[in-house]
Amino acid sequence: NLKDSKHTLKPLVIVLLMIGIVVAGLQSDLGSTGVMVIMMAVMCFVAGLPLKRVALIAGIVIIGLTLAISSSTYRRERLFTFLHPTQNCQSTGTGYQACQAIIAVGSGGLFGKGLAKGVQDYGYLPESDNDSIFAVYAEQFGFVGVVVLLALFLALFIRLKNIMEKAPNNYTRFIVAGVLAWLAAQTLINVGAMIGLLPLKGITLPLI
Repeated sequence: NLKDSKHTLKPLVIVLLMIGIVVAGLQSDLGSTGVMVIMMAVMCFVAGLPLKRVALIAGIVIIGLTLAISSSTYRRERLFTFLHPTQNCQSTGTGYQACQAIIAVGSGGLFGKGLAKGVQDYGYLPESDNDSIFAVYAEQFGFVGVVVLLALFLALFIRLKNIMEKAPNNYTRFIVAGVLAWLAAQTLINVGAMIGLLPLKGITLPLI
């Protein structure tokens, strides 16, 4: 019974606390914490959890996120960099990666510079082979290449949604919903960070 707090709300809160303590606290990985929370939220929505329960859990997450950011100088600097991306672009500054990523994406133009002909991944853009791979891709393949890549991701998400809707049982449906939320969240966070719409969170682009 989804309305039974003992069997739904209590276990979810316990899991959220464990994620907050282990992943966000001990491992200091707020990005992965966000992805895991989004996965849980989508699976709860698919399962039909009452909106009041979802709102209560969302409130707990917001409070935890606020505490996590305010208690860490590094995270506060990341948030400030997101709000003022061009104020600290020096090589030793917290905004260096964000600035170089935007330069990489913008310099790709319409068709890009060509495969392995980019400049930013040769020592300028940090984490060019993982966290910043979308910016490297955008520089080499341009706007057209980015549209093709995002279209492929969208096709994958639609396919997963169709599989979820045709799943033979609830267990399979929830698993597919979690996978869909996982891949979609990572994609949105990574792409959003590389184009300056979201703070940098060390999240890689799935399958790339």
